[in-house]
Amino acid sequence: MSQIPVTPGGLRSPQRVRVTADARERGSQLLQLLEQSPSFDLHIGRLRCGDYVIENQVTVERKRYDDFAVSLVDGRLFAQAAALSRVPRPMILVEGPREPAPAVHRHALKGALLSLATAWRLPVIFSRDAAESAWILETLGRQSRADTAPQLVRGGYRPKRLRSRRSFVLQGLPGVGPVLAGRLLERFGTLRGVITAGERELVQVQGCGPKRAAAIARVVG
Repeated sequence: MSQIPVTPGGLRSPQRVRVTADARERGSQLLQLLEQSPSFDLHIGRLRCGDYVIENQVTVERKRYDDFAVSLVDGRLFAQAAALSRVPRPMILVEGPREPAPAVHRHALKGALLSLATAWRLPVIFSRDAAESAWILETLGRQSRADTAPQLVRGGYRPKRLRSRRSFVLQGLPGVGPVLAGRLLERFGTLRGVITAGERELVQVQGCGPKRAAAIARVVG
């Protein structure tokens, strides 16, 4: 069986990456690799969304490449995308060789990828096999743990209108896109009002569920 690649530099961190896997992943080669690896603190349960949650921060939906194609045909893909868009930091991991699916044209697959990236803001990452998927999960965990001081003000583009600037700042919070940023500003009036709001107040805003509210509260401290 393939071994999980080590982190860059050939050294493993003594602190294991916490992963919660959905029980439906039992029997997958990826879950078997995670169970065997000393790099992971693995827990198995029932997840409402996704297949793996990394460090309680990143939600990963894992699909084999052939299943990714089939889910586009039967309509599951965008239903899952809608569910994933409601949790903080979601992504789709497509595993396996990119062999053409007989029932799906390659342009349809590319169109689906564009839609996931633009309409749903969902990154899609490809891996060759379960071993590379394990490395991706480990790297996500290390990066999530290192990212302990997110910046609300980002570099690059700066909108000129005051409300647009406030929305831009809020979109630096986990799981907050332009629509939710507008709703938060409408509900609380100011950036200060959003930042000082508690989880119970945040969840009253449409589109801001308990997990997203908890992630926002954790960032703003």
